[in-house]
Amino acid sequence: MTSKGIACVVSTCLTLAMATSAFAQGATRADSAAAGGGSPPPAVAPPAVAATQTAPDFPRIKVSGLMFGDLYWNASGNPTHNYVNGADLGKVNIDGNSPITKDLNGWQIRRLYLQVDDDLSIRYSVRARLEGDGKELSSGGKQTMFMKSLYLQIRQVFPRADMWIGLTQTPTFDNSETFWAYRSVEKTIADFRGVASSTDGGASLKGYVDGDHVIGYYAMMGNDTGQKPETNRDKRFYFSAPLKWHDLQVEPYFDYAYVPGNKDIATYKIFAGYEAKRVAVGYEQLQRVIHDPALAYQKPTGFSAFARGSVVPAKLNAYARYDRWIPDKNKGNRVDSDLWIAGLDYQAWRDIHLEPNLEGTQYHGRGTGPASVPPPYHDLQARFTVYYLFR
Repeated sequence: MTSKGIACVVSTCLTLAMATSAFAQGATRADSAAAGGGSPPPAVAPPAVAATQTAPDFPRIKVSGLMFGDLYWNASGNPTHNYVNGADLGKVNIDGNSPITKDLNGWQIRRLYLQVDDDLSIRYSVRARLEGDGKELSSGGKQTMFMKSLYLQIRQVFPRADMWIGLTQTPTFDNSETFWAYRSVEKTIADFRGVASSTDGGASLKGYVDGDHVIGYYAMMGNDTGQKPETNRDKRFYFSAPLKWHDLQVEPYFDYAYVPGNKDIATYKIFAGYEAKRVAVGYEQLQRVIHDPALAYQKPTGFSAFARGSVVPAKLNAYARYDRWIPDKNKGNRVDSDLWIAGLDYQAWRDIHLEPNLEGTQYHGRGTGPASVPPPYHDLQARFTVYYLFR
């Protein structure tokens, strides 16, 4: 073999030896790591990527609203019809004060909301809400709108407390109406009997005492004029203490208003509600104490018991309610009334509800005097209510 051939053989052998040695060392390290005698070399971390800062998503504007109205027929009531220029002057809707007019029927809008919310920052937001219904008419007799809410909300004025300033919601039936869940069918008893307006001009503070949101509070000082401008220097003070423990809610409520003429009015109310998986029951009781120098003390009193439940989850619900109203507990001669409601709620689409229902009133005379004579007719209205949200 020539010297060139010998060199080639030697070079090949050295290359094979080096490769074999490297392979053996790698296998040894792998075996050692598997046996717990060492660890593989750390992985190389990828290079850090700088975060791209995005612009804040404020202000955030949301336009929303709702509508509910009915196809209605007054099956029972006062059969007398009075006409002026072809228009029937009869009473359409039940309010517990006097009978409706029998056989009136048609379509009516009972509430329309148009609302704009603007979150100016994480702490400040504003709302403007317009409301229309069949009672608010223009000079030409057409349905029109009025200002329902207009306020500034300040979040976290101190821990777990928000403040509202402006034409804002009152605490009188805020929680009970939410729990009843069928404002589209009828108002809660405090609202139905005109105990307070749903909104009032003023300032309110709402929050929780504890971090678990078990003990709440809702305090407000308002004009006591509803959506109308202030007319005097006196105010109305509202306070409620909503308590929630698992599926149980309890809310004591109190308000006080001084009325010019040495009159003052105090309202006491309690609401309780329990919601299980498919059934909810609620109870609300109230009493007002009205001091009038000419009439001494009057005590309008009432209670409401209601239930709602799921027949077909997320599709069909049923509800029922009974109210008793005593216009003045201090009077022996009076006319009390009972309100009955029953119906179904079919969710046709995500925000569309079809709610056939019956609503009736019965009048009961108490005592023997002329003031104890009840109306000769009871009320019964059949309705097919349509309720939808838009957002």
